[in-house]
Amino acid sequence: MLKNYLNIAVRNLKRFKVYTLINLFGLAMGLTVGILIILYVTDELGFDKFHTKGDRIYKIVTDNPEGGTMETNAWPVATILKDDYPEVEKVVYTRNAGSSMMVSYENKRYEHNLHYAGEDFFNIFTFDFVEGTPSEALSAPFNIVITEEMKKRYFGTDVVLGKTLTIRDSLDFTITGVIKDVPEQSHIQFDMLMSFKSYEKLDDWFSYSEGWGNFNVRNYILLKEGADVSGLQQKAKSMYMEHVGDWLAEMGMKFNVELVPLNDIYLSEDIGNGFGPKGSMGKIYLVSGIAVFVLLLACINFINLTTARSIYRAKEVGLRKIVGSSRASLIGQFMSEAFILTLAALFIAAILIDVILPFFNQLMDKNYMLSSLFNANIIVGGVLLTLLVTLLSGYYPSVVLSGYNPVQVLKGKMQSSAKGVQLRRSLVVFQFFVSCGLVLATITVINQLDFMRNQDLGFGKEQVLVLDATRVPKSASHQAFKNAIEQLPSVEYVSFNNALPGRPGWLGQWAYPGEEQEGEQVDTEYMAVDHDYLKVLDLELIAGENFDPNKNMSDAVIINETTVKEMGWETPMNALGKKITSPSSHPSGTVIGVVKDFHGLGLQDEIWAQVMEYEAENYGRYYAVKFSTGKTSDLIAKSSELWKEYLGDYTYEYFFLDQEFDKQYKSEDRLMTVLIVFAVLTTLIAVIGLLGLVSFMVLSKTKEIGIRKVLGADTIGLAGLLSKEFAYLIVIANILIAPVVWYYGQQWLNDFAYHTEINPMIFVISLVSTLFIALVTVSFQTIKAAQANPVNTLRGE
Repeated sequence: MLKNYLNIAVRNLKRFKVYTLINLFGLAMGLTVGILIILYVTDELGFDKFHTKGDRIYKIVTDNPEGGTMETNAWPVATILKDDYPEVEKVVYTRNAGSSMMVSYENKRYEHNLHYAGEDFFNIFTFDFVEGTPSEALSAPFNIVITEEMKKRYFGTDVVLGKTLTIRDSLDFTITGVIKDVPEQSHIQFDMLMSFKSYEKLDDWFSYSEGWGNFNVRNYILLKEGADVSGLQQKAKSMYMEHVGDWLAEMGMKFNVELVPLNDIYLSEDIGNGFGPKGSMGKIYLVSGIAVFVLLLACINFINLTTARSIYRAKEVGLRKIVGSSRASLIGQFMSEAFILTLAALFIAAILIDVILPFFNQLMDKNYMLSSLFNANIIVGGVLLTLLVTLLSGYYPSVVLSGYNPVQVLKGKMQSSAKGVQLRRSLVVFQFFVSCGLVLATITVINQLDFMRNQDLGFGKEQVLVLDATRVPKSASHQAFKNAIEQLPSVEYVSFNNALPGRPGWLGQWAYPGEEQEGEQVDTEYMAVDHDYLKVLDLELIAGENFDPNKNMSDAVIINETTVKEMGWETPMNALGKKITSPSSHPSGTVIGVVKDFHGLGLQDEIWAQVMEYEAENYGRYYAVKFSTGKTSDLIAKSSELWKEYLGDYTYEYFFLDQEFDKQYKSEDRLMTVLIVFAVLTTLIAVIGLLGLVSFMVLSKTKEIGIRKVLGADTIGLAGLLSKEFAYLIVIANILIAPVVWYYGQQWLNDFAYHTEINPMIFVISLVSTLFIALVTVSFQTIKAAQANPVNTLRGE
């Protein structure tokens, strides 16, 4: 019986070649998108699952109820958790190593992903050791654990335990462990881990009992078996207020301790990750939702086309029932057709995946290979998806076709069901509802990006070359190098500094108006600059004066307008001569100038308080070079030569300020690309489905068209008559989607500190464009039918 089903199914699919191809295209597109999204979602949800104690591991974060959540904590927090809370079995301190910690090897310096980690790191997390003992690997100062990739790079295949690596030119670290390369599905990524006891030796200020104002360590804890997590959370939450509550209250601050489960860290929307990659549950929901819609649209095409041509299968159904076929066997027959078509679409989808996988990787910022698909979860997901598509697309048409009354069919009294026609209309409305929604969302994102890129940022980002000297020690000849760069023909100004738009300085530095450090503290960005900084960025000085290299500037600061407001000084002129102080000593000084506000980051964020000190010599990281138009390649080549001459063999790295700042909109650019791709895809599926539906409608009305032509109807009139129904459905789809896009579009725009408004004209554009596309599609078939000779179409009457 199964073989019979398959033979008949293949015969029927061949009989209607055009409509089979339309369904194949839609289902192949749907399955391609579905399988790729299954790959992406499975990958994203699979992060950090390999740790054997994962259900007991938590990250400690510091929550500011008024200012968001920090992924780092004050120095004493983890120590107190270990000493005072019996639920906690182990704690670990980690922190970034800093850009200066470069590996020195054979007279060259190499940058790697280095972090400090406490001795219990490998007792908490599961990383496979190739050499060494996990419990002892980070137990002493200047111990280091490296990955297999690092071992092969520096030592080949030799055993490396006990060998040394030189870091920061003069620090010798003993290799005490080698682990397998860190899995990609880990929110913790590193090439080398240095013992935290090394950091204790290198930072004389660090203390496990003091330093409540230093939020620069990252902590994880391992709970004991059966520990009451919610109880621990409630007890630990008020730790800051219990220990330094009075101090925080004086500054108008409040901090809470929060516990984040290991499996929630990567996809948490509110918590950053300075230890590795960061995912987004919102992004998973977005792409999953769009994939579902693409699949539904493909299935709708199948349902519409199958039910629309049901009249051509009616006699077959009637005859089968007369000779004894049951309804169940007929449903099996029609489901087998849907299954064969879906299998064929799956084969095409496999070819398409091979072709578009590189583009998908770029779109989703991933590095998938074809071998990534040969995973048990992906294979099971693909099989279930194929069966689901078969069921969604085939079940309803099978029920409809198998339900025909054989007597009525064979008497020629077969007519289209009113319910069936209404369903097809509803499905067409849904298809254009989805495609119009994606088109409108795309336009909204494009408008916001255009708005952000064309706003006055308050600074000049064009013609600025930036040389990154972050890894160059402060003892180097920075001033001599700056002087040499200034002598190049195309160079106008050069500034040495630690902060540029898109690359902020020290954010979150507390500052107070006056010398007593009283009243509400102001969060500022500390910027170490020189006297050429304002010239390089074209910053507008609206009060006071610039830094003067010929005067003592050790007590001078320049602030922006926002600092004036937050310090309560009312006007820029009133701010001149006022004192700024800070518990960390930076920023502090007397205000000598005020600059007009400028954006330190993209327009997603408000402009914040910024304070500049004349401290580039101590804290500078970047050379910002303002140059005139000309060959930038010559400037890069000459500055590279001067770099080697004055700064030695440290890596020469550069970027252009305008390009770097534009990276602020990377996520919005990616969102726009995703929406454009899916908007085009869903519209294409909807239009092709409409084309097939119209073809059947025209075929069923061939004689009616012939009669109307005999009675004097012209081609345009006939095309308009047949197009009217579909135009009506598209208008309904646009009306239904408009309030949805307006509401959710406004919600999305409100996440930006500076945003455009939704222009009502986009709904007009969407309506006109979809009407145009649909009417062209409909007219293509109707005009072809209307131009046929009525004598031929009526000959059978």
